[in-house]
Amino acid sequence: MDSIQGILNFIDPVLIYPYRLFDNPMAGWWVGTFCLAAWAVLIGEITMAIAGRINRSAVSTNLDDTMYYHEQSMKAKQAGDEKAYKGINKLANEAYGKSFFLLMAMGMAALWPAFFAVAWLDERFKDISFTMPAWAGGLELNFVAPFILIYIGMRIAWARAKKKLKPVSDA
Repeated sequence: MDSIQGILNFIDPVLIYPYRLFDNPMAGWWVGTFCLAAWAVLIGEITMAIAGRINRSAVSTNLDDTMYYHEQSMKAKQAGDEKAYKGINKLANEAYGKSFFLLMAMGMAALWPAFFAVAWLDERFKDISFTMPAWAGGLELNFVAPFILIYIGMRIAWARAKKKLKPVSDA
């Protein structure tokens, strides 16, 4: 826990800067939280890209193995060899499982900055709460709910932007 606290203390001056850009504390909070969510998305995407580059050959190998074993199992089934079909199909499922969980782990690499952001928000803003209007039930929310909504919105916007930024292949 001390190492996390040290990291949070180290990055605090950078993270708090956008919160202090406005004299109005509410405007500063929203702009700062928007910037924090943007940084979390950006750092998460960079981490995921690095993990993807490191694991590219392992994922490719597992997916190739999955396709190979699947094709072989289909050939065994067509030949009427049920025992070979089941054995080879089991190998295909294992290869698929390896690639699936490796891809899931790489996808999770994009989320860790959001947890650091929430930990930092807790250090700085744990006593702040937002009261919803009466028409929304008058609920009281802490700092996490607005951050999560902004973060999810930014992730969705980034995913859509990435699709538009990818070059279209001629194939």
